[in-house]
Amino acid sequence: MSRDHISLEKVRECLDRSGYLLESRLVRSLTGHGYFVEPNQIVRDRRTGKGREIDLVAEYFRYTPERPKTCVKTYFVVEAINNKYPFVLLTERPNSPGADFENYIKVICTPEPNLFISHLDIYKEKGADWKNLFSQYCVLTQKSGGNKELMATHPDDVYSSLLKLSEYVEDQIHSWTTRDGLERTEFWRMFFWQPMLVLSGQLVCAHFLEDGTTQLQETTIGRLEFNWHDEDRHQTTVIEVLTEEYFLKRLAIIIDKDDEIEGKVHALREHLKDGDST
Repeated sequence: MSRDHISLEKVRECLDRSGYLLESRLVRSLTGHGYFVEPNQIVRDRRTGKGREIDLVAEYFRYTPERPKTCVKTYFVVEAINNKYPFVLLTERPNSPGADFENYIKVICTPEPNLFISHLDIYKEKGADWKNLFSQYCVLTQKSGGNKELMATHPDDVYSSLLKLSEYVEDQIHSWTTRDGLERTEFWRMFFWQPMLVLSGQLVCAHFLEDGTTQLQETTIGRLEFNWHDEDRHQTTVIEVLTEEYFLKRLAIIIDKDDEIEGKVHALREHLKDGDST
């Protein structure tokens, strides 16, 4: 046997430590539940101009014949991280007039301008508030050497994943809003983009209590307000951080909400078609 031959067990151990098998599991699970999945989509790095990969983008095909020319759906933009130790969300985001609240939802509507968005409280519909929203994160890692002590860090690969998610979503919105003829389309569409960081391991939220203590709570989902710069322009993206076990359940909740919103948009379309624009 060649000295360079690597046993399959060692190959598996290496893949288990990486996020590649997690990504493969997510793709298989999504396709098995009726999603259209595009693995390894490209986002342009704004600093270098080079392309970088997003783990996957998925959407759920749902067509309701009773709602012609009306569509509300979400594109799920996903990065997968195989975390051996807990991922921690901390520093709950307070309600503040300085918050970039308008960017908490990533959405485009057609036609532009449209008749329906002003009739919907879309931030309330989609739960874009300060509940379970955090402004900091860290990942626990083990110190090198014989010391088994854990330390909290900001790994470069995690930051890169958060930035890729944010940049990809902005690129997609820009691509849509700069298309020709959006003002003339007959289709009433509301497309959302939901960036998501999916973890294989533990997710922990840190809540600061009134008595000055910190309560740590293991959870399945939290939201992170991620602030970044698009060249010289400040941007805010709210990224959902969730566990692999909760991933499909969360997507189903979002899809049900999209269906509910689509019903309201269609009802409004029929209302206005009958001549009442109030």
